[in-house]
Amino acid sequence: MQITLPPEVEAILHRKIAAGQYPSADEAIAFALQILDDYETWDDATTDHAALRKFIQEGMTGPFLPGEEVMAQLQAELQVKLTVHQHKTVE
Repeated sequence: MQITLPPEVEAILHRKIAAGQYPSADEAIAFALQILDDYETWDDATTDHAALRKFIQEGMTGPFLPGEEVMAQLQAELQVKLTVHQHKTVE
């Protein structure tokens, strides 16, 4: 498969590869498409107003956690995902 990218997108791709974030254009584009798919799946779920109201109601009823605890947990989860991704791109 061949694709044509606008010059500004191609520049981003080259920067990411040069920085060592991805070993190849294929890996970078595959990762970007995975994120796009995740985003669209979330976006589809949030357009279901009944489901969105349910999520909001669940959030309003608790349990409530301290903001610092939530941020620490999110940062830890992000670090795991980044480590896994970096490990996959090295292989």
